[in-house]
Amino acid sequence: MAVTVVVVSGPIGAGKTTLAQGLARRFGALHLHSEDFLREHGGDGSRRTRQELTVSLDRETAGSWLMDGVLAALHGRALDAPSRTGRVPRLIIVDAASSAAQLDGLRGSPGLRVVHVHLEAPEPEQALRDAEPESFEAAWAHPAERAVYALASLAELVVDTARTPPEAVLVRVASRLGLYGRPGERLVDLVVPGAHDSLDMRPLTVQLAPHYALLLRPGGPDPRPSREEWEDAFARGHRVLVESAGPSASGCIQAAGIAPGRVRRVVLACRSEGRAFDWVGLREAASLNTPTDLALTLAGELSATNWAARRFDQLTDTARHHLEELERVANAPVSFLAPSPEARHFIERRPW
Repeated sequence: MAVTVVVVSGPIGAGKTTLAQGLARRFGALHLHSEDFLREHGGDGSRRTRQELTVSLDRETAGSWLMDGVLAALHGRALDAPSRTGRVPRLIIVDAASSAAQLDGLRGSPGLRVVHVHLEAPEPEQALRDAEPESFEAAWAHPAERAVYALASLAELVVDTARTPPEAVLVRVASRLGLYGRPGERLVDLVVPGAHDSLDMRPLTVQLAPHYALLLRPGGPDPRPSREEWEDAFARGHRVLVESAGPSASGCIQAAGIAPGRVRRVVLACRSEGRAFDWVGLREAASLNTPTDLALTLAGELSATNWAARRFDQLTDTARHHLEELERVANAPVSFLAPSPEARHFIERRPW
């Protein structure tokens, strides 16, 4: 898998380091400073000294010194990964590039997906933000700094940070990188109680849980995930199982803070004793929730004659006919069946 390298360019005080810190904090990006690479070449002096060294290195290496520094840092992380994080970072942000030659060097490196983001701001705003105001005028007038402005035409994304707050800059860049996941990817399944509010859904939830990365019970003791935590989960393609405390799927996802477009399946859990079944309640629950599947627990006379069943084809004719009618009323298949209220395992009709 290619490593994504976000290369930031822009004049002094444009917000390059603020963006880099935001990507590192929010998405775990590895933040690399070009100044650290300059120090390896003796660039420990003033800002002007660093600017002169940048011009010299570009001339001597055709701009490849920045690429060499990035690859060395990535290689070092790969060697350290087993003992520290267990994985190599897949998102790197380089703060910052200052010439087209440096960008060309990075773009020509195999295995790197380079995305160039250019930040800009008017000179008065730059002066106010500059961390070294006493040397701003001299640094701003240096040819190396003046050349930075031309990099805007090479960037995939250009952002005016004087008109865009830092949080909005982060959102725009993260969206350009696809860090919020695919919006149409449905990763959430719900388990919703039907007409019997006292129905214990825990056996079904426990059985399904190994198929999911996250399990949530809104209203339970655990805190609701934040918007950022949901975005991180969906960006990683994590499947989520939500056990509703109430009879409404829409109320459940609202309480969980999940967008309706993320829902893939709605499992309506219900119990039937056969003749005493609440057909009106089932139809109302189906109309409210539009289930994709039913999870049925047999009770009463149906349980007495089917408690030993381990497959759907072992059910009595009466039970099978009852299931068929349930499916017609709910307009959804019975995908899970517990042959008795005491059963700790549901029969699965199809692979989940």
